Amino acid sequence: MTDVGASLSTAGQPVLDIHTDPDSTASAGTGGGQHDQAEKKKKYQFRYTTLQGYFLQDDLRTKAAEFDFMKTNFGLIQRPYDSDETLPDRGQGMTAWQRFEHHITSLNDAAGRKRHGTGGNVITQYKLLFLARHGNGYHNIAERYYGGEAWDCYYSMLDGDPDGVTSWSDAHLSKEGRRQAKEVNDFWRSQLAEQKMSLPQSYYVSPLDRALETAEITFDGLLPFFNPTVIERLREGTGIHTCDRRSVVSYIRQRYPDYIVTRDPFLTETDQFWDAELRETDDALAIRLGKLLDQVMVDEIGERISFTSHSGAIGAILHVLGHRQFSLGTGAVIPVFVRVDKVAVDADGRDRLSRRHGGKAEGGKPAQSQTSDNVEKNEEYDDNQPFPPKPDLEEEDDKSSWQPKPPCPPGLDLANVGLKRWGLSLKDFLTGVENGTVKLEEVAFRYAA
Repeated sequence: MTDVGASLSTAGQPVLDIHTDPDSTASAGTGGGQHDQAEKKKKYQFRYTTLQGYFLQDDLRTKAAEFDFMKTNFGLIQRPYDSDETLPDRGQGMTAWQRFEHHITSLNDAAGRKRHGTGGNVITQYKLLFLARHGNGYHNIAERYYGGEAWDCYYSMLDGDPDGVTSWSDAHLSKEGRRQAKEVNDFWRSQLAEQKMSLPQSYYVSPLDRALETAEITFDGLLPFFNPTVIERLREGTGIHTCDRRSVVSYIRQRYPDYIVTRDPFLTETDQFWDAELRETDDALAIRLGKLLDQVMVDEIGERISFTSHSGAIGAILHVLGHRQFSLGTGAVIPVFVRVDKVAVDADGRDRLSRRHGGKAEGGKPAQSQTSDNVEKNEEYDDNQPFPPKPDLEEEDDKSSWQPKPPCPPGLDLANVGLKRWGLSLKDFLTGVENGTVKLEEVAFRYAA
């Protein structure tokens, strides 16, 4: 259950969603204060459904290892929409992205009219989420060098290598990682010019430095003022690995002075979530990222939302959204089109929604085909079915299921494991990665659905 008090709305400003009447907040001084207090006490539950038939990455036939979002227009499928009928010349002469964004707005308008017309309890919104993985970091290089076993059982617990070649505590972007983020920035510029895409309307970023810098480079110069919200629950699966131990908030303020670090009540000055002895499990990660989405969606009115995060966290988000698992390389971005159903629960915690996650197609029904009207023909939910209970958003994230580090395999030569794997010292390996002579094979999501 989600309490409005834990949302990420800007303090002191009225929160309007796309279904709010324009004059609904004009009641101050005429009894509106009591209504506002009642709104603050409301709790909500959510249902998320990934809508298929829009992006290549949603299709099981698309192989993540071969997918390049920059060569495929973010994966957007060229297809007609029912909403094309409302465009001049049915959208002839418009780009695929212009027509798709119009389609999103049309769906939101229709959902708003339906709700106001029927007086229903469910608020339905359609959101386009841009999920971005941070660029290559020094921890990524070290993990490849030492190998997964040695990394998990020993090296990940260090702040850096024993010889002082590099550090990976709250890992920063490598030279390659900054290059990747700049490449995404260039891609956004080309998309804005050629596809006439719109930028995201809201931006959220993990508090780990590699994600903070990735967002900074990615959107540099694209907006008059870039001030994303730093949100604690958007961080990577955490514990034991020092690369996932974040810096203090005062450091984030100094290094990224325009970033908003005051909206999230869970973003404490020191990192109280990381644990030196225990590692967050996949199940705990999924619960945390579910809370993250709820926390954002309580009052997020934007149709296009950017999240800059990590491989495991993105894998958990995809799981919560009912999306297929789809691995992203460092620096990669995928859009995911989702339907969000939001309902205020009664005092006893009961609500009128059906289930947390939707299925393959709109309405949670299996997709019959990837045809142009696949989504539009599956618009209806039964909004009167019960919705299962879920963890309270304001409860601290539970660590009871976290696990200790795995033991190192017998006979593992920790001192020389990297040299044996690559025939190079860590210094030479790092230099090779930075100058492009050593290619790193991407590691898939560690999140296990």
